[in-house]
Amino acid sequence: MVEKLHPEELRYIHDEMLHYYGGIPGEKDPGMIEYVCQKPFVNLFGKEMYPSLFEKAAVYMIAIATGHYFLDGNKRTAVMAAYSFLMKNGYELIVSDDELFEMCIKVAKKEVREKELANWLSNHSCVSSGDYLDDEE
Repeated sequence: MVEKLHPEELRYIHDEMLHYYGGIPGEKDPGMIEYVCQKPFVNLFGKEMYPSLFEKAAVYMIAIATGHYFLDGNKRTAVMAAYSFLMKNGYELIVSDDELFEMCIKVAKKEVREKELANWLSNHSCVSSGDYLDDEE
């Protein structure tokens, strides 16, 4: 079963991005944070709109980067939300900072659609070894 991001997790990711890179804290509409966390799991007429894990990650990234739910740091939060979602579900994003930055800018400019981003995320991911958990112990 796919584990979704919860609003508290998304807020934590946003707070961490502001802590490391600076910016203005706050949300435009707290209810929208709840919405964006559910968006990748929407069903239409009983059919899942975004069935694959990578489509769901793409929806998180696009929705957060373009929806401007936070006062600042939306692109940074979008990237880390997609990354965290993939990690939470057993995948690791393997990409250079430059490539990730370039893709994030394309996403923010609405130059990339969900399917294209999902394919890109899939092509730049691998099954996680789980070693990242050992660092916290």
